[in-house]
Amino acid sequence: MTCNRSQRLAYGFVGLVVGDAGDAALLLYVLLNAVRVRAALLAAHVGEPYAQVPVAIQMFPVYATFSLVGWLSVGVPVVLLLPVSPIIRWPWLRVVTVGAFLGAPAVVVILLALGGGRIHFAGTAPLFIF
Repeated sequence: MTCNRSQRLAYGFVGLVVGDAGDAALLLYVLLNAVRVRAALLAAHVGEPYAQVPVAIQMFPVYATFSLVGWLSVGVPVVLLLPVSPIIRWPWLRVVTVGAFLGAPAVVVILLALGGGRIHFAGTAPLFIF
């Protein structure tokens, strides 16, 4: 069984979608932390408690954009250059697992490349307090 380029790209897109499930988990984590920080700020009567959740929601498109850029710069070349014959015989659970584990490192590679070797978002430290 052989795959043409469009089928390879389709399988790569499935890997992107599965890898972005990790981004959805990250969004939930950031929102949970924003709610915790908001409650702590309200209890202490300091800071801007009502600004925490909107900042968390505004960060998610940044993560999603970097994920797409990572897929275009890392995923597409890998999908087009790797031989398909060994991967075709894998069970779907292994393919989904590999896609899930490779999605997050692609985002980290792109963030490191664009951040000059470090990942730092100014003003987002309160989102990661807990």
